[in-house]
Amino acid sequence: MLTLFLRTFLLFGCCWLASPSAADDNLPVLGDPTAALMSADQEYRLGRAWLRGLRGQTSIMSDPMVQEYVESLVYRLASYSDLKEPNLDIVVINSRQINAFAVPGGVIGLNAGLFLNADSEDEVAGVVAHEIAHVSQRHFARRYLDSKKMNTAVLAAMLASLAVAIAGDGEAGMAGIAATQAGAIQAQLAYSRQNEREADRVGMQTLAASGMDPSAMPRFFERMHDSQRFSGDPPEFLLTHPVTESRIADSRARARTLPPARLSISTGFLLAQARLKAGFITSDDQAIEYFKRYSNERSALGLQAARYGLALSYLRANHYDQARELMQGLADQYPDELWFRLGLAEVALDEGNYPLTIKETEWVQRISPDNYAASILQSKAYLRSKQPEKALPLLKPLVHEHANDPHIWDLVADAYGNSGDTVRALHARAESQFLRGNDPKAQQQMRYALRDAENDFALYSKLNGRLREMKRLSEEEF
Repeated sequence: MLTLFLRTFLLFGCCWLASPSAADDNLPVLGDPTAALMSADQEYRLGRAWLRGLRGQTSIMSDPMVQEYVESLVYRLASYSDLKEPNLDIVVINSRQINAFAVPGGVIGLNAGLFLNADSEDEVAGVVAHEIAHVSQRHFARRYLDSKKMNTAVLAAMLASLAVAIAGDGEAGMAGIAATQAGAIQAQLAYSRQNEREADRVGMQTLAASGMDPSAMPRFFERMHDSQRFSGDPPEFLLTHPVTESRIADSRARARTLPPARLSISTGFLLAQARLKAGFITSDDQAIEYFKRYSNERSALGLQAARYGLALSYLRANHYDQARELMQGLADQYPDELWFRLGLAEVALDEGNYPLTIKETEWVQRISPDNYAASILQSKAYLRSKQPEKALPLLKPLVHEHANDPHIWDLVADAYGNSGDTVRALHARAESQFLRGNDPKAQQQMRYALRDAENDFALYSKLNGRLREMKRLSEEEF
C-alpha cells in the first residue's frame, strides 16, 4: 500500500515520483525564461547539496552489482532522451517501499522496492523514463518560475523536508513541508498535473526509442492505482494529483500510438531482482525456502535467477559449500554471464579466501576491463589480506569516475591509512563525511590533513583549496 513515505512526493509535482529538474544543458535555451531565474549550475549545486543531506539521513545501498546494473539502465534510457550530455547521480535507497524520485540537477533515486515489485525491466524503465523526462523538461525550474512567492531558500527547505521523509521520518517531513509550502499547494496543482502529463508523454517516447515497451508505464500506473485504493485517505494537501483512471487510460492510448517493443527478457533485471530479494527476505531460512520453491522454473532465465538467488541466500546464511557449488554450476553453464563469476568472488571474499577472490575478479577483468564490481571486490580482497598498495591502483580510477560515492572514498581511506599515508587517508575520510552531509566532521578531517601536509607545498595547496570549497558549499544559500 502507499505509505506516508510515498505520498510525500505528491508535493513535488509527481503522483508517485518526486518533481525533478535538470542540469543537462551547458548553455541556456534561447527564449527559456527559467535560464535567467535558475541556471543549470544552480540546479546542479542545489541537487548535490540535497543528496549530501539525504545520505546523512537514510540508508543508501552500496552493492556494486546492483549499482552497476541500475546505472546501466538509467544511462541507457538517458541516451534516448532529450538530455544532452547527462550528468546524473544515481542512488538506490535501501527500502522495500515502491518509490523513485528526481531532484534538481539530475539526482535520480530508485528504491529497492521498485525492483522487488516490478514484473519486468520495462516497468522499472517506465518509472526511470518518467523521471528523466522531468529532468530533461526542467520541470523543477518551471515550477519555481511559476510560483512568484517561492524563493530559493524555501525550495531548499522543501527539499530538506523531502530528505527527512525519504529517510523514514514521515511525520517530521510532512511538518517541514507544511511549514514551507502549505500556502502554495493549491496554486501549483494544475501546473503539476501538466508536468505529469508531459513527463508521461516524453517518458513513453524515450521507452519506445530505446526499444522497450511503452505500455509498461500504464501497467505500473495501474498497479500503483490499485495500491492507493487500499491506503486510506491521506491528508488532502498530499493528494494533489494521485494516479487516476483517466491518467491510466491516457497513457494506454498513447502507448498504442508508439512503435511496439522488441520482445525480450532482461537477464540483468532478473538477477538484480533475485539479488535484492535474497537480501530483503526476513530471515536466512525464509530466503532459502523461497528460492527453493522457484528452483524448478520452466524458463531458462527464471531458473538462472532462482538458482542465483538460492546461492546468495546460502551465502547470507554462511553455508559456503552450498553457495559455492550452486554458483560454480551457474558459472560453468553460463560462462558469458559475469554475475556468476562475480558471485564466486563474493563467496570467496566472505569466506576469507582472498587469493581466490583475486583470481576470480581477474578473470572477470580479462573479459570486462575496469569492471566496476570486480574492481570493488578485488580491492576489498587486497585490503583484507593486508596488501593496500595493490588496492590503490584499482581504487584511484573508481574514485575519479565516482567522485560523489562515499563508499568508494571509505575504501580509499582504508587503503591510504593502511599504507601509512596519513594525509591522503584523512583527505579521503573528509570526502566521505562531506558526501554524507557531515560538514563539520569533514572540515575537521581536512584541517588534520593540512596540519600533516605542511611540508608538502603542492599537496597542502590542493587540500587547502578543497577545504575552502567545502566551506563555500556548506555555507551557500541558493
